[in-house]
Amino acid sequence: MEVVQAQVPPRKNYDNPSCTQTIFNHVFASSYGLPYVGTYTPPKDCDFTTTIFNISITSSGRQYDRLALLFFGDIEIWRTSTAMPGGYDIYWNYQKDLTIFDTLIREEQKVIFDLDNVYSDLYTGAFNVTLEAMYFNDRYEDLDPANLVYPISALASSRNISSVMTLPDDDGTVSITFPKNIRSAVVSILASGNGNEEFWYTNVPSEFTNTFPDNPGWLYGYSPFREIQLLIDGNLAGVLWPFPILFTGGVDPGLWRPIAGIDAYDLPTFEIDVTPWLPLLCDGNTHTFSLRASGYDSSTASHLGTVGEDWYVTGSVFVWLDKEGKQTTGSAVEIDAPEVLFSFSPDLTTTTTNGITTNESFYFSLTAGRELSISSTIRTSTGLKLASWTQSLSFSNIQNMTSGAYNQSLAMTSTGSFVNSFSELTNTYHYPLNLFSAYIIAPTVATLSSVYTLIDRSQIKSGLNTLSYLTGTAIGVENLETRQNASSMYYWNATIVEGTSADSGITQQWYTFAGKPGNLEHGVSDFSRTLKEVNDYMVVDHETWKTMAIPKTDPLPVVNGEPTV
Repeated sequence: MEVVQAQVPPRKNYDNPSCTQTIFNHVFASSYGLPYVGTYTPPKDCDFTTTIFNISITSSGRQYDRLALLFFGDIEIWRTSTAMPGGYDIYWNYQKDLTIFDTLIREEQKVIFDLDNVYSDLYTGAFNVTLEAMYFNDRYEDLDPANLVYPISALASSRNISSVMTLPDDDGTVSITFPKNIRSAVVSILASGNGNEEFWYTNVPSEFTNTFPDNPGWLYGYSPFREIQLLIDGNLAGVLWPFPILFTGGVDPGLWRPIAGIDAYDLPTFEIDVTPWLPLLCDGNTHTFSLRASGYDSSTASHLGTVGEDWYVTGSVFVWLDKEGKQTTGSAVEIDAPEVLFSFSPDLTTTTTNGITTNESFYFSLTAGRELSISSTIRTSTGLKLASWTQSLSFSNIQNMTSGAYNQSLAMTSTGSFVNSFSELTNTYHYPLNLFSAYIIAPTVATLSSVYTLIDRSQIKSGLNTLSYLTGTAIGVENLETRQNASSMYYWNATIVEGTSADSGITQQWYTFAGKPGNLEHGVSDFSRTLKEVNDYMVVDHETWKTMAIPKTDPLPVVNGEPTV
């Protein structure tokens, strides 16, 4: 079975590369704390402008989904995850354009690929991973990769382990001394919730985790709101309100074969323009860059508090240099960063029988909003200009739980916009998510447990990807919209990773993209794909080099103030 994730192809075809190479082939079985460590050597006697990595993975047996992180030294260049075999022999591959890392790709690098996996008599699925590089000598209108890339990471590659930082336990801070002649700088952030934070968007404020005492440990705390902060010398420079990833074992493994969840094979980055900070960063001194993770906490003055375990985060600082001998100067950085505005409304329904009070249902609504503006005037060799970074974000999460929280409906949406120093274009995103799940947990493995799940979600983005635009791989507005609508009935006994013959489900996905690529001959300007699977069989898979209309994810209907299905 091929398990696919819809994506925009990095180019129209992969014919006639200037050269190719296999970076590694490795089997990850009992691999916790044992990443693959090797050496990447750039190709010799090969003219190229574009670099595309292709990952191919096979697995069979019984296994969970696993997170995987690819580092060049201390810099994470790709975060991905696996499909789940669930009794099938499965395979998949995915192509990622890594031209933005051109300065790293042209130098020898230590390769660290971290895929923690458990292999035993019960969990019999190993992952056979092959990573290849394809190099193409494409023609661009204006290709200008960053001159330098700095890591915001644990800086642990010298110990042959990944440099991912784990929040909230790790400090999340690095110190960097920059050249004095920088003309542009952008921070790219990778952040994903794992462990108790994998389904952060279904969590409850911490004071409500014991709402249903007959079902201990089912509800996780720290709220369903998450903010990843970037701080420079302790000052807020930008924030990320993350997209809700559903991995291939997420909520219900029956939903994600053979169609993987949105971004499961290529976890999204978020770019923050730090060009307004250049008058400070170019002073020749050392400066700190920090990543922090926060949730809603009613007990603090700001209503921002810590999060659970674990958020895996890294960042990269991409730097474009000015002429040698020039020093970037300018005004002091102006920061306008009011606190997040929260509104929280809980409603707990109880019944009393024979003097015993029982919690019957728990409903709550949590909303949040933030405005952020960073600006300065910078002077480079081209003269004086205003540099600014602004963000406007809103968030809403409504949940209703019954049957001891085994039944849960959720309606969430995250919406944001931002403007950087490089264009006056307002970039926007919108992430609506509707989720209903109903679990029946059997008391022993002799009886089947089950989960019935409905999900409807979309990812809608419009604007200029900052790093692609500065590098020249994209030279115009990009519009991406995708929707997944799915329902599944899933049964298991010994372990949730493997279902039964009684499983049933339907997953549909619509995907469309329109852009203006910098790759003049082979770049993709329009693309669409429609997918549908029924009971683990792909029944529709249609691609076209055109755009198409995407049906909308509508909010769950509300009855008596509560979302229903």
